[in-house]
Amino acid sequence: MVVLSLGTSGTIFGISLSPVDTTISGIEPFCDATGHHLPLVCKMSCTGVLQAVLDHWCSGIDSHEEASLLAEKEPPGCHGLIFLPFLGGERSPNWPNSTGSLLGLNQENMSFLMTSPGLMYRVAMEGITFNLLHGLEVMKEACGDGFKPKQLLVVGGGSKNSLWRQMLADILGIPLRFPTNSESAALGAAFQAGAAECKIPVNEYVSQQCIPLEDIVIHPTLDSGTLALYRQAKMKYQESSERLFRA
Repeated sequence: MVVLSLGTSGTIFGISLSPVDTTISGIEPFCDATGHHLPLVCKMSCTGVLQAVLDHWCSGIDSHEEASLLAEKEPPGCHGLIFLPFLGGERSPNWPNSTGSLLGLNQENMSFLMTSPGLMYRVAMEGITFNLLHGLEVMKEACGDGFKPKQLLVVGGGSKNSLWRQMLADILGIPLRFPTNSESAALGAAFQAGAAECKIPVNEYVSQQCIPLEDIVIHPTLDSGTLALYRQAKMKYQESSERLFRA
């Protein structure tokens, strides 16, 4: 089981059956209560960045719901625009002096920015998602064969956004499920307390519990054009961020 939490920070964590390679930077090697490994990656640049973009770059748009509806009308890849979301630096990768950047500007997409109020919101959301993809890829590298997630449980305020749900599935390349309990961290703590009270192993106790999930499962798109645009944008994002900020 692997969880993606979309809050002020973006956090990915899950059970690994193999040890975490601590020579790979950016992964915190915690221990799981069931006796396995619990790698975690935390990205500073998540919903707080979207809020800043909404506040300062989306003139005339009053809510994330409105911004998302407008952003849905924009194409994946955002006409070649790339947004590096490091408004407050970044801890993973360890780039404390990195900054936010809007790249790929040309005469055509500059005109789109002026006439399409949802475009900046979408390009920011894509940049945040590419940063989350980096975390998931590094986690897979650090854990090897013991960490092969088949789906993600997505929680946090950002998990309610329908545009972001599909974008995450498409870019991360993995199906998404959504717990209905909004206090998932507290639920996990309650499970551990319940196991202690019943004096049985945590994994045995948890396996006896029902975790309510939304009926919907978000699968990655099968549209080859959409996937190609995201691949191109991801390559530009990775090359640009490493050239600018990698020591």
